[in-house]
Amino acid sequence: MKKLTIENIGPIEHVDLDLKRVNVVIGPQSAGKSCVLKIACFCAWAEKRIQLEQGKNGFSDSKYMEENLIVFHKLQGFFEKGRGAKFRYETDHLWFQYEYDKDDNAFTWGWNKSGHWKYKRTRVSYIPAERNVIATIPNWMEVSMKHNNIRNFISDWMLTRTFYNKEHKLEVLGLGIKYYFDDKSNQDFIELENGKLLQFTNGSSGIQSAIPMLVYLGFLFENQYLDGQYGKISTETENEEILNHIYDKKYKIGLKKFIETNTPYIGKIGMGKRAFRTSKEYKECKELYESYTKTWRSDIYLEEPEQNLFPKTQVKLVYELLINSKIHQDSVFIATHSPYILYAINNAMLAYYVKDSLIDEIKDEISCLDAAYNPELVSVWQIENGQLIGIDEGNVTIQDSKHLIRKNYFDETMGIIMKDFNDMINFYEY
Repeated sequence: MKKLTIENIGPIEHVDLDLKRVNVVIGPQSAGKSCVLKIACFCAWAEKRIQLEQGKNGFSDSKYMEENLIVFHKLQGFFEKGRGAKFRYETDHLWFQYEYDKDDNAFTWGWNKSGHWKYKRTRVSYIPAERNVIATIPNWMEVSMKHNNIRNFISDWMLTRTFYNKEHKLEVLGLGIKYYFDDKSNQDFIELENGKLLQFTNGSSGIQSAIPMLVYLGFLFENQYLDGQYGKISTETENEEILNHIYDKKYKIGLKKFIETNTPYIGKIGMGKRAFRTSKEYKECKELYESYTKTWRSDIYLEEPEQNLFPKTQVKLVYELLINSKIHQDSVFIATHSPYILYAINNAMLAYYVKDSLIDEIKDEISCLDAAYNPELVSVWQIENGQLIGIDEGNVTIQDSKHLIRKNYFDETMGIIMKDFNDMINFYEY
């Protein structure tokens, strides 16, 4: 269970979201899509920080919030004093609320006791729309930039691109194009279908946008789990600090008094040995240590994945995204302008319902069967003028009772696009 409510932030007046495994928000420019995406990403990151530090964090400090929310996600001007800007986030593990107008106790939070210790660590990743800066600015490594989501993405790019080389190239969405990084020249290359090489910076706008996204997604879906990558996520010292927080919060309280009259169980976890009341407590702590220090899955926040891509390629991208996200049960939140992204997701949801009923001849012709996705794990919203435009007051999504995107949404969209043509066609003489 994840719920997010946002009020009076940037273009957002009020949105109330039930977040699922796959989430999509669609709407026109400046409607509030990216605002929702960025706040949702911050909330996932904040939940992670609170869990790993067991509440010993800086969220009560307004400067900490400024740096990690407003500056990092480029939301300057979105929070205005006196407007009632706030958001609330709740999961099975905890809840918190941020009220910008408050000078004191602006950030409040608490544990959901039944789920407090059921947390498993995730990697929270934001893929910005400006990702093609890597290709468009040749000297991007030398550019002075604030620590925001673009700078963070560039930093991650430095690592993620190294997984692709001349022997192991990234195939780009079935386009006959491959990407790799040459560590000797420190340059990025794309290989065309005819074998011709181009520098990445000379690729098309669609390729320049797609490759940084695909390289990073490849890391999140697969490469971060390869042997030797664990140490790149966190160090032994950081893990020991996490263990200290867990031990102090759950096991240390009252232990001194227990030892006065009982023999404790001594067990090794992390870098040293610790005292517990029982062997059961020791095993439980060891399991928690693994849950909190190992990355189990990713929370991916993806801004405008369709950028500069042909509609058919957008659909291919969505299918690959859904297929790969199922491997580790990653969550994906997409902000998009494109109805083709919705077409693809709807196809995958319908495939979930019918895949076992299709005859073999039809199965061979359908490209989305491997991407089949449980519709109950998907939320799709339309946003306009800072508010969600749902089916009715009781359903703020654009999905029907079976969680499929309602047919008339697509009919309305195409109707708007085709209105001028339909109005004129009767006056055209062939």
